Amino acid sequence: MSDSLKTPRNLIYEIFVDRFANDDGDSPQLPPTSGPSYSVHAGGTLRGVVRRLEHIRRLGADAIYLTPIFRAPSNHKYDVACYDEVDPRFGGDAAFNELVTECRKHGLGLILDGVFNHLGREHPWFRKASADAECPEARYFLWLDHPNEYECWQSHGTLPELNLEHPDVQAALVTADNSVVRQWLRRGATGWRLDCANDLGPEMCRLITQTTQEENACDGTIGEVMAYAEDFARAGCLTGVMNYYFRSTVLALLSGEINAAQAATNFKRMVKSYDREVLLKSWNILASHDTPRLATLFPNRAQRKLAFCLAFAFCGVPMVYYGEEVSLRGERDPDNRRPMIWDENQWDEDLLGFIRRLAQLRAQSRALRMGTYVSLPQPAFPSVLAFARVAEHPADTFVLLANASDQEVQGRFFAPVTHLFDSLPLRDALEPNRITHMEGGSLRLSLGPWDVAMLRPEDSRQPRYSYFSGYAYSMGKFQ
Repeated sequence: MSDSLKTPRNLIYEIFVDRFANDDGDSPQLPPTSGPSYSVHAGGTLRGVVRRLEHIRRLGADAIYLTPIFRAPSNHKYDVACYDEVDPRFGGDAAFNELVTECRKHGLGLILDGVFNHLGREHPWFRKASADAECPEARYFLWLDHPNEYECWQSHGTLPELNLEHPDVQAALVTADNSVVRQWLRRGATGWRLDCANDLGPEMCRLITQTTQEENACDGTIGEVMAYAEDFARAGCLTGVMNYYFRSTVLALLSGEINAAQAATNFKRMVKSYDREVLLKSWNILASHDTPRLATLFPNRAQRKLAFCLAFAFCGVPMVYYGEEVSLRGERDPDNRRPMIWDENQWDEDLLGFIRRLAQLRAQSRALRMGTYVSLPQPAFPSVLAFARVAEHPADTFVLLANASDQEVQGRFFAPVTHLFDSLPLRDALEPNRITHMEGGSLRLSLGPWDVAMLRPEDSRQPRYSYFSGYAYSMGKFQ
């Protein structure tokens, strides 16, 4: 595997296809209806995604993740009726081929949603199995009382669970030469997000990951695990996880349910327990199609900025759910799946520019993408979460101090990082006019309410002198 494939992505952008953009690239329209929310189609398509790739790229994303696109009756497509074709409402296979081509032109990965623990009642396997208890497909499911009682995802009868231990099921979905996993990777996808990875289990996840590696899929497999994911974040099981433990920690910090010390403990636990490469490629999510949106949970933009800083600075790849970058609002499902707003007059331009800046910083910093995590506890300041990201080059160090409070804090903060030498200037990458200096392993700083400083060394302040000259022999000549 090349070094470029080993490097974590810069930013993942999640798209709920039916609500993102129509064929013309405009906002889909929800029709008036009194029916179930899952049956309401707004008209988003894959060609609509193509029309908006420039927006995604300008945000700083280098991969998109699509919620399911295969033929299914619902708008969310988790009730798969056929794994072999793209839903006609989304533009069919031709639209998918166009999207693949355009993603390659824009340098974007294309990650598909793999729904493999269950499917929909309209799938031919389930129809055959329901009609004949003796047919081969009947053994693909877990019957309690054929044909009416069967295992189904969280008791939803429309989502019958698959018997994942059956070799024919494993072959059709994963291992066979024409399996679902292989087929769509060969058609242009660059990886899979595995729906309900906890229901698949570690061994099935391992099998899918092995298959994606055989197909040289650079984005591998990212498992949805809405829990502390240590068993799934082991080497060889998954490429990464959707880091819901990270999300729970950040949201609890913002809401005041925990203090900075608890957040730091949670972060350190993940760094210690998760495989390093798996953690670096896990997705730092703040909102998704399954959660309320940040702008609804935290109307204070400063709080959301702090959350995004943590998503970009902690180990892992930041994931932005469509519309979060412009402060789209939404309660729980289905309200969190509102159509994207493409009227720029309604956008939160301040937040959009802030996220673009964070993405630019991450793209330019090896420390933010691959660096070692160093916890910097500040017990004198209970509201301040602090840590550093350190890479091979000492100048590529970031020290983050986040004040999770509506009160200003100021004073001396300690940053015991060896190569942050005395008198070394540190400039805030977010507020360039904010400069401080190291003083014997510490620094003085003032942080406003919900303020974040992302400090990095500025080794050009002293003419004819480098603070890091002593590293030249061990690291080679600095660029």
